[in-house]
Amino acid sequence: MLSGYSVRQWQKQYQAGAFDSMDAAVQREAGWWRWHCRDDVVANRLKRIAPVVMGIKSPLILDQCSVWFANEYTENKLLYDSARFERLNGSTNDLFFMVDYKDSRQPDKWTLYTKRFGFHAPEFGCSHVQAMTRYIDRMAHELEQGIVPAFLIEKEAAVEYIQRRPAIYPSRSLRREGEHSYSFLDRDDGRRKTIHVARTLNDIPSECQESAIKEINGLFVCCPDDAKGPLHEKGDVPKKYQRKGMER
Repeated sequence: MLSGYSVRQWQKQYQAGAFDSMDAAVQREAGWWRWHCRDDVVANRLKRIAPVVMGIKSPLILDQCSVWFANEYTENKLLYDSARFERLNGSTNDLFFMVDYKDSRQPDKWTLYTKRFGFHAPEFGCSHVQAMTRYIDRMAHELEQGIVPAFLIEKEAAVEYIQRRPAIYPSRSLRREGEHSYSFLDRDDGRRKTIHVARTLNDIPSECQESAIKEINGLFVCCPDDAKGPLHEKGDVPKKYQRKGMER
């Protein structure tokens, strides 16, 4: 699965043209684990996703991580590629993250999934690879220094908010929507709904009615679409809404 190279070594090998050949054995050496496309196009797919590897500058990732690749397909059989990073020694997965390229289900060309945010939804997405590599370098610095970004604390409050909602089919899957905003797919009505999280009431958007604002873990949380009725307290969901199983 792993290429056997550190990311720094992989960059040097790629720069030297070591992975240019269309030969399947060479592409496996480059780190391809599996693919659903033709063998003769894998090398070209590597060239398209390689910029996200080549642009990383964090010493933590360059020297302590390896990279490998997968060519995946969606439920509609549309192909996309994924670069996956993890620690070389394999003793811990705290650095495991992956970058998907042109997944048709996502609005952005580049999409980042991380262990710290959870793999059910992207932590970050962008249109330009330079923005992605800058974000990855910043993330590596935060992990190395033990810095917990504010959005992770906000996410915990937003997840608890979702868990309190009366629902036939509950969901905990959150997507970041810029600063201090998140969204989830309401599985009961099929609509994607926004959740705002703020440290003070003054920072809550005006479209949030006061009655719909909930204080959770010292933060103020609001979903404008929930303003029509109060939320039940956690564990106080009416029996008619209670169903076994939670969305992953």
